[in-house]
Amino acid sequence: MDKESFKIELSKELKNLSINEIKNLINELVDKLPANYYEYIICKIKYFKDEKYELDEDTLNKYNKILVDFERIENGDVCFKSYSYETGTYSYYDADEDYVYYPSNELKKILIDTYYLIKKLVLYKEYSKVITLFESIINTNYTCEEYGDPEYDDSDEVYDTYGVDFNDIKDDLGIDLNQACIYAIYSLIMCDKSDKLEKIWKYTEICNVEIKDVLNIGIEKINNFDQFYNEWLKYTEKKKKKI
Repeated sequence: MDKESFKIELSKELKNLSINEIKNLINELVDKLPANYYEYIICKIKYFKDEKYELDEDTLNKYNKILVDFERIENGDVCFKSYSYETGTYSYYDADEDYVYYPSNELKKILIDTYYLIKKLVLYKEYSKVITLFESIINTNYTCEEYGDPEYDDSDEVYDTYGVDFNDIKDDLGIDLNQACIYAIYSLIMCDKSDKLEKIWKYTEICNVEIKDVLNIGIEKINNFDQFYNEWLKYTEKKKKKI
């Protein structure tokens, strides 16, 4: 049975149930529901009831702490780590090397906390905060400390400290950057920011995403999505002609 057939059949069967039977059905379904849907469902119910959304103090404190953490990253107090290894290709004078990048434990925790907070903030319609956090991830100047190859060197000596290009480390963040990007694009559309097309273009230069995936995000439906998508296609055509 496909989704549309299921929805038709479900609607038909629910008509024959009393309110108490529907409540019992919901309770049974909740027992089978993955935990990552709990908050979504509660927020969706509030949305249907048009209740006011308020973030709890703990979540606001986490948000503010993460902003401070990104300032520490920007200042080089929390860093990526790296080591080099020979690729097996040799030039006339030397062997070619490549680098392995990985976040320190502290940096990894900050990035993971940021990702999960972005997911939560989308549900609470805190779209400006979502955009701020995503742009903190992609716009922060990261510093990298170079160590010896752990296969041959078990010392804690830092051989070099240098700035690293985000494109070199974006696949080593320990989070789903593409999914975070979809949350940010959805938030831009919901905020209806005047520069949303410019920002989305920048995001898509960094992340590999399909714009239509925003239709599966959040608790609010995007109004006039087709109109927005046509504007986006026209915008991308113009940008490509300038490249």
